[in-house]
Amino acid sequence: MAKQQIKTGYKITTDPLFQNKRLGITPVLQKQLEPLFFEVQNKSNSKIIDKLTHLIVEYPTVPLLKNYLSVAYNVRGNHDEAMEVNKWILADHPDYLFGKLNKANSCIENSDFDAVPDILGPALEISQLYPDRDTFHLAEITNFFKVIIRYYVAIGNKEMAEQRLKELKKLAPDEQDTEDAEEYVFKLRLLKATEHFVREKETTITPTIQKELPLSEVVEAPQFNHREILALYQSGIDIPHEQLEKIITLPRKQLIEDLEMLLSDAVNRYDYFNKMGWEEETHTFVLHSLFLLKEIDAVESLPKIFSFLENTYDFLDFWLGDHKTDTLWQCFYRLGFENTPALKQFLLMPGVDTYCKTAVSEALCQILLHNPERRNEILSVYSDVFTRFSEAASEDSILDSDFLGLSIGDTIDCDLHELLPIIQTLFNKGYVAIGINGTYTDVEQQFKKESSRNHKRNLLTIFELYDYVLSSWAGYNEDNSDSEIFDTVLPIQSVSVKIGRNDPCPCGSGKKYKKCCGTE
Repeated sequence: MAKQQIKTGYKITTDPLFQNKRLGITPVLQKQLEPLFFEVQNKSNSKIIDKLTHLIVEYPTVPLLKNYLSVAYNVRGNHDEAMEVNKWILADHPDYLFGKLNKANSCIENSDFDAVPDILGPALEISQLYPDRDTFHLAEITNFFKVIIRYYVAIGNKEMAEQRLKELKKLAPDEQDTEDAEEYVFKLRLLKATEHFVREKETTITPTIQKELPLSEVVEAPQFNHREILALYQSGIDIPHEQLEKIITLPRKQLIEDLEMLLSDAVNRYDYFNKMGWEEETHTFVLHSLFLLKEIDAVESLPKIFSFLENTYDFLDFWLGDHKTDTLWQCFYRLGFENTPALKQFLLMPGVDTYCKTAVSEALCQILLHNPERRNEILSVYSDVFTRFSEAASEDSILDSDFLGLSIGDTIDCDLHELLPIIQTLFNKGYVAIGINGTYTDVEQQFKKESSRNHKRNLLTIFELYDYVLSSWAGYNEDNSDSEIFDTVLPIQSVSVKIGRNDPCPCGSGKKYKKCCGTE
């Protein structure tokens, strides 16, 4: 006897003979069913329709044969004939579950959603649809759940679709019906995330970049104090450690001048490098400069770095890319460790890229997490910054809803709950992107909830920083490529918006990927 389980008030069995008596399946017919199933699926089998018709005449009380005939027509693209057969099934066998499910599927395909509860019962529960039964076959359960989930997806009820999928995955995690149902829900997740993304974009407050790049036709590199610096124009992230070590040991004052000159060169020759097209080996010198300045504790270079980061979004994306949201904070941690007023001043500058400011906020958060005794100092910085934002007007070009959402997330990680009143003010004024941490109520709950996750991030030397990128970033380490992750998911052709690190998470939570499934 096949195994039976007690689930949600009824039994589930995988016994293939379980329904034979109720459905009128004789031992002789039972032997034919399995090969029949595969013949039905074989499109090239031209005799299956006649074969099933003869069997139905021989066994008129067996609804399963008529269901096979309906499936056979569907497999061969004869959908009208399939639906006629299904009408026949329901006329002769009105309580046959698969006849009901076929009809419900047809209603979903024709957008007749109101008819589904009439067919499958207002509660959409199999136990209430068949109150006289206490045992169901696993195939009945999985198919019923799949249709119910498809219905909820079709009407856009993500909450109920997710709930039913969760139940189905507990009951039958490895069944094909469960995989199909999850694909339905995944489509809805992406659709909801995209809708949320569009709505939030309409209300996003973004500062206008005020700094203009100088017009320049310079093509020659500047004259450096040290010839070794020229190698940084020819080395990507995989630059040999020995080469970095050699540069770090150069005389400090002249080295700082050279590294700052690299930043100036990136500005002065932006058109030149942009026309070349970004290449790893020739365009990584800006990152080399920033990481080397961090490594030699060039705190005096902070103003130069901040000036560089005042440039346009396109300029910064060209030179820094995802380093803005992943590695740049390490520079601000090291160079601003003893100068948090300078970090605060940068956060209050008008017309600055969202994610450059976010990198500074993350540095402040990490300073506190690594040094709890500095809590009051960091609390004061955030309090001053949030207060200034709450008093700002749109023409100040300081308001930035994504920055506020992400920096509030940092304060949650640091448990700076004393900031809740000013955070509430920011939410009340509509200055905070709710797609990052949710509404103010959500933020309040997150402060109250004890987190089991350690938000302290590793502080890396320049060598560890390069190794981290090489070993974990897509494009450097193919084993961790995002494309491999998403290639395993059914492509959704109706959704064309690219899901990025700072876009809504594909899971459908509505939060930014960075603060949801993208957390480390």
